Amino acid sequence: MKHTIIVGYDQSPSGDRALAQAGREAAWRDAAVTVVTGYHAVAVVSPMGYMPVDYQSTVKDIAGKIAGDGVQWLRNRYPGMPVDSAVIAGPTADALAEASRDADLLVLGNRGRGGFSGLLLGSVSMRTLTLASCPTMIVRGKPREPADSIVLALDIEDAADEVVEFAFAQAALRGARLRAVNVWDLDWDGSADQDSTDQDSADDLDTAKAQAVTDIRKTMETRLNPWQTKYPAVRLAVEVADGTPSAVLTDLTEDADLIVVGAHRRGDGHLGMRPGPIAHTLLHHADCPVAVVPRG
Repeated sequence: MKHTIIVGYDQSPSGDRALAQAGREAAWRDAAVTVVTGYHAVAVVSPMGYMPVDYQSTVKDIAGKIAGDGVQWLRNRYPGMPVDSAVIAGPTADALAEASRDADLLVLGNRGRGGFSGLLLGSVSMRTLTLASCPTMIVRGKPREPADSIVLALDIEDAADEVVEFAFAQAALRGARLRAVNVWDLDWDGSADQDSTDQDSADDLDTAKAQAVTDIRKTMETRLNPWQTKYPAVRLAVEVADGTPSAVLTDLTEDADLIVVGAHRRGDGHLGMRPGPIAHTLLHHADCPVAVVPRG
């Protein structure tokens, strides 16, 4: 089955980066790309309102021109790659989520046209993410040379196969190292029984911490071993980090090409995802692209 990648494109600087990333992802997968541009069909709500008769067709034509420019850029950059366009009326987030329903990957920029500049994720990208039903990549961070490194934010208490396999597959496609990281706050100094000198001793705390790290690492290795067997060429590093998960993982993105995190599917009968606190932090502050993979 031919793989398909959907990319939202609006000719903004962020959209240009998403388009370039979609091209790279398609080249790695031997996939087809669909460049999607949405436009709003504005209705006249007042009898006194005036709307030129050709307004809607003009707006659609502009959107078609934008999508067509994106298609041409990809074809010039990747001759022979199957590239098509789709121009969809309606709210942009809904259009992108619908267009990507059966896709292998949806690629979005950090912020579209008209958005305020800065670090935070744009509202359209965030809403699209909450409606999407396929893995979604938000292209963030400063453009730089490849770091040959992908980070997997691994939740050992609820490690989802979909998230782990996506990370391994990405590392295999890119020939990159995969860093599976689990973060624990190991600052236990204030949690010991103050009346017990044994428990309060630095040596005992260090021993307990070391044992905890060993146990966590063994659990991670057990969870990851089947995927390492499936992807034997992937260079896997299993890491246990100390600190606040959101802060530690955000720091790791400074030297990564991609960070992969999971998000639970909505359980109310609707398509889409519910990104948790760690995913939210990464989506707003990561210094590399963030892939959010639906799970559960």
